[in-house]
Amino acid sequence: MVLIQVLLWFFIFLIIYIYFGYPTLLWMVSKIKQAKTITDDEYQPKVTMFIAAYNEEKVIKNKLLNTIDLSYPKDKLQVIVVSDDSSDRTNEFVNEIAEDYPFIKLNIVYGRKGKTEALNKSVHLANGDILVFSDANSMYKEDAIHHLVKYYVDESIGGVCGELKLINPTNSAIGESEGVYWKYERLLKTLESRTGTSVVGNGSIYSIRKSLFKPMNPNVGDDMQNPLIIIGQGKRYIYDRDAVTVEETSPSNVEEFGRKVRIVTRSFTGVLSYKRLFNPFTRFELFFKYLSHKLLRYLVPYYMIIVFILNITLITQPFYMVLFGLQVLFYLLAYVGKFIKSFVTYIPYYFCIVNLAALIGTYRALTGKRQAVWKPTSR
Repeated sequence: MVLIQVLLWFFIFLIIYIYFGYPTLLWMVSKIKQAKTITDDEYQPKVTMFIAAYNEEKVIKNKLLNTIDLSYPKDKLQVIVVSDDSSDRTNEFVNEIAEDYPFIKLNIVYGRKGKTEALNKSVHLANGDILVFSDANSMYKEDAIHHLVKYYVDESIGGVCGELKLINPTNSAIGESEGVYWKYERLLKTLESRTGTSVVGNGSIYSIRKSLFKPMNPNVGDDMQNPLIIIGQGKRYIYDRDAVTVEETSPSNVEEFGRKVRIVTRSFTGVLSYKRLFNPFTRFELFFKYLSHKLLRYLVPYYMIIVFILNITLITQPFYMVLFGLQVLFYLLAYVGKFIKSFVTYIPYYFCIVNLAALIGTYRALTGKRQAVWKPTSR
């Protein structure tokens, strides 16, 4: 019985550490020592922006017009739309706009390779020293690229990630919760950058030095791999909240759930692919931060199941009966959150949805299932 209690509290502690302990620990370290970073607001290297697109006819014109309106000098900007063999009018629309703006180019990757492999086959076309990666539905603030590149005067910096801000025009429950999640991610990336290097990217807005690019695993998201590739070469990967892009959340809970499953499947596959980098003796910072920020979080649904089952075996004791009741109440609120939008319900709902996606995604990755291709969500 004592062993069951020890195990129960161990897994409860893990859950608490992942969501509260880790950011608290980073904050404490940042108060003791902060990494120094050099910036130059006037620095303007040549930049190549890649816009990944598959059947994005609904948004690609707006994305390109948004890119044209960026304040970065156009003689130092190259834009390459990487079309993963789009079958709608995406390619046609890009070519129409490119006729008037020669810094915009279309590269069609035939045979539907998936986003990561399409990027692999496009990087050789870049003439910029800095590579910026964006999604077709991500609308950059006009000064976003300025904020991304100002750090590259510092030779220790290998990559810079920007800030994704979400708007929820349909007022969906999952959209409301997604905004809370990204605020939490912003905090983690800020603290990680202050204490050395961040370990995760955001596919909608991030950049790397072209000289550090290496071909990526097609079955793993580019924004998951590139930070690890950069850090593996001894450089820092940092976050700047002033480099802003805006996206709309998906109005469909089903689509958003499917997207999360795909992301976890590809990311956990990436963890397995890059496990050689997570050596605590040679790269302790990467090991500790990735373990705390991502790997342990992917496994939270397993902890939740274990806690629930162990709690049942102790339910005859009054304290553990209350603990079990609180778990049941939490899951009931999560279920209600699917239908009623309030802070009390959509946080439990989103927490459970995210962890269900992690459960399915990690299972798929561990059983060898791969997902290289993707399709845009409805907007």
